[in-house]
Amino acid sequence: MRQLTFAALAALWGLALPPGVSAAPTADGTLITNVACATFQAAGGQGFAVSYCVTAIVRVDSPCIALQKIANPTVQSSGGTVTFSIYVVNCSCTNSAFNIMVTDRLPDNMSYSGNYAGIALGFPGTWTPYQSSVNTGTGWSGVALAVGQGAPYYMRYILDFISPCKSALVTFTANVI
Repeated sequence: MRQLTFAALAALWGLALPPGVSAAPTADGTLITNVACATFQAAGGQGFAVSYCVTAIVRVDSPCIALQKIANPTVQSSGGTVTFSIYVVNCSCTNSAFNIMVTDRLPDNMSYSGNYAGIALGFPGTWTPYQSSVNTGTGWSGVALAVGQGAPYYMRYILDFISPCKSALVTFTANVI
């Protein structure tokens, strides 16, 4: 009964809100046409339409970033090592993406064991690693990732750019405690 009451109140609240403007992202490769027409008024007060309108066409090119994280092996016992791989893919074939920031948290009951590698596949992008014990905007350090660090441990990798239709990879190892 209590859930039904909350659902009814939420529905009434939704009806009480005025309609607003909503927007959805525009897909990569979409053409947007903007049309402008004009009228003018003569001294006698009569309106006239201009004989033509002007248009401007804009092609929307936006990067599309997809992520995938893989653990190898997927089953490991205490004291064993797991290699994590994070793949970043630019699914747009028309536009590069810049300053891609990937933040990853070391799983609980694991310690960072190193073997960090940042690879840009097929283009000259550069990865920069950062570390922090908290996931906040000011706690990030640009020093080397600390081997033996346990959770909570956040790793942030920034890729300066990724070319159209290209991918990049970050790998690191962690030990099961």
